[in-house]
Amino acid sequence: MRTCFFGDIHGNSYALEACLEHVDRVKADAARCLGDLVGWLPFGDRTLARMRTLNLPTVAGNHDLLVSGLLTDHPGQLDRMQATAYNAGLLSTVSGAITYLSNLPLILKQDDFVMVHHSPFHLPKPGESPTIKCFDYLDGTALSECLEAWRDYPVRIIFSGHDHLPAVYELPHEIESPELADVRIHRPAPDRPLVVALNPDARYWIKGGSVGGPYRDGVATANSVLYDSSAGTVTLFRIPYPTGRLRDELASQRFIRNLPTIRNYIKLL
Repeated sequence: MRTCFFGDIHGNSYALEACLEHVDRVKADAARCLGDLVGWLPFGDRTLARMRTLNLPTVAGNHDLLVSGLLTDHPGQLDRMQATAYNAGLLSTVSGAITYLSNLPLILKQDDFVMVHHSPFHLPKPGESPTIKCFDYLDGTALSECLEAWRDYPVRIIFSGHDHLPAVYELPHEIESPELADVRIHRPAPDRPLVVALNPDARYWIKGGSVGGPYRDGVATANSVLYDSSAGTVTLFRIPYPTGRLRDELASQRFIRNLPTIRNYIKLL
């Protein structure tokens, strides 16, 4: 079974279309979305409409929940809050958009993997609502704090996005008290795919990077992951798309272009 995973689209329809064409080129049997269909870029109506036509299994990202009013953001996230407000206003005019985002699940499980937007170890307890703390980033401290839970997790492979940094984290099975130094991290080069052969005696947490940006590794290409369960491999792809067209559109947006995060994003494109 060949399954593609992608997420963090953030309103970038150019990158999304390139990613969907890539799914066809690699002859995937299925595709899954890791959340954040909207947010950041002021074109969330485009990507949400496209994704709704595809009806792919999709989990909720923090931006999806922020735009639908189900989360309150960190007070210091001024750029993100302004981008959220813009997209919330935009999507309030689209029939069914907010309801669709509100109803996305936080986690989806298969026999051999789970998919979440960020982390299965930071989800709310049953009966509780998510908060923005469920969507912090996977730095060394956060990873260290969940190593034992990861070691004991009943599913061997986790697919997630959120950090906008594509990587494969590998934790050997046999370590009784895992430490951060025990985790092997595989990262793709800027200009070519990374193939990782999955060791049956290890656990994996695959971070898919971002389709639409902002790109926190400074590489302005769409990112996706192909999991081949028969071959026992995951491949992290860099997918080029027409960034110049997106740059021109963003530069013409009088409000969004003034956000520091978007100014830096335009420069990268």
